[in-house]
Amino acid sequence: MNVSHYTTVLVFSALSAGCAGSATDLEPPAPAEIPALEARVGSDSTDIEAGLHLASGYREAGRVDDARELVESLTGFAPDDPGLLVMQGLLAEDAGDYDAAVGFYQDFMAIGEQTPLLEEVERRLEVARLEALRADVRDALSRESALAQTEPDPGTVGIFPFVFEGADPQYEPLSLVLAELLTTDLGITGRLTVIERTKIQALVNELQLGESGRVEEATAARSGRLLGSAHIVQGRFRIQEVTRVDVDASVVTVGPPGQELADPLATQDEIERFLEMEKRLAFAIYDELGVQLTPAERELVNERQTESIEALLAFGRGLAAADAGDFGQARQHYAEAAALDPSFALARTRLNRATMLSVPRPALRAAGQIARQAHRIGSRQAAVRLLTNAPASMRQRVLANLGAQKRAVLAELLGQDRVGQVILLELVFRGPGGQE
Repeated sequence: MNVSHYTTVLVFSALSAGCAGSATDLEPPAPAEIPALEARVGSDSTDIEAGLHLASGYREAGRVDDARELVESLTGFAPDDPGLLVMQGLLAEDAGDYDAAVGFYQDFMAIGEQTPLLEEVERRLEVARLEALRADVRDALSRESALAQTEPDPGTVGIFPFVFEGADPQYEPLSLVLAELLTTDLGITGRLTVIERTKIQALVNELQLGESGRVEEATAARSGRLLGSAHIVQGRFRIQEVTRVDVDASVVTVGPPGQELADPLATQDEIERFLEMEKRLAFAIYDELGVQLTPAERELVNERQTESIEALLAFGRGLAAADAGDFGQARQHYAEAAALDPSFALARTRLNRATMLSVPRPALRAAGQIARQAHRIGSRQAAVRLLTNAPASMRQRVLANLGAQKRAVLAELLGQDRVGQVILLELVFRGPGGQE
């Protein structure tokens, strides 16, 4: 097949897939349609459109292993096809392999061209990340005896939620805020590997430590071994005389069972100077871990997220709601924090994440449609790129082989920049109602 003919076939196939019909043609095939699809794929092992349709049918029928084998064979032909990346992520979710799902969705995001589907795949990525963290914790618990014999990386540290003690519950969210800010400050220089707070919360839930108060050094060390962390920071957060905050903390160094070391730290201040107190504690932890900060690093650590206690309290309520899995409520609290202080960058980051996680996502079976949409959009964009880079004579030959409607569409696309091409592709192939 010569280049000109190949280009014509690619462009025609991409346009035909785009104009083929409505959203119903993205539904998984009926059982009676599977043999014909198998025959089609058997006669052309590079037919990704048919392969993805067949894989959706296999998944619908519970034939996940067949779907995985088919997609793997297609991936050998087109490893970077966006539809195949999404389908591989969905199949990994089917199998409960959330780490693999995260990898496939990240590969999809790295392509950076699937504008209409980025938000949906990003939602799946965030949920897969959360599930992967929980799965890691459960796996660590199942291997606890083996992990007890391993030595964690000395540069790792985990910050446990601080236990709140006080008569006024309105300040309780600050105990979560303190752990979150310390996690951010200890990770900002890149000198330490800080365990994600969400993973620590998953372990707290699994071990049912939430209501037990401050854990003993042996339990903290056990947690460190399970998390792969050489150091655990834990403590109590108390409100004294209405406005005064006292924090007692300790850095537990994880050693062999029965050989844990705990170094106490303490700080106190007026509640209005909560951020100053948190910064003192962060620097004390760095010192305790033997990390000598440069002046530039100290300046980075000393940057304030916000000066508003009200914004911090709203942020803490958001953290508590997210820990409970209520991302809709978390979104409201993060939005309140960001409104109270528009410069509160961490609140805006958490708001964006909670917004994604609070939007209902398609069920795994229905999500198979996303893979076929991704493949189609990718094919169209690839066809346009190929034509854009082709010599003018080849473009004219390709256009001459197309019908009037497709020829008009492509002629307009070729005159647009990349962003314009994506927009026009969507208008032409999805229509104003957002349907294929």
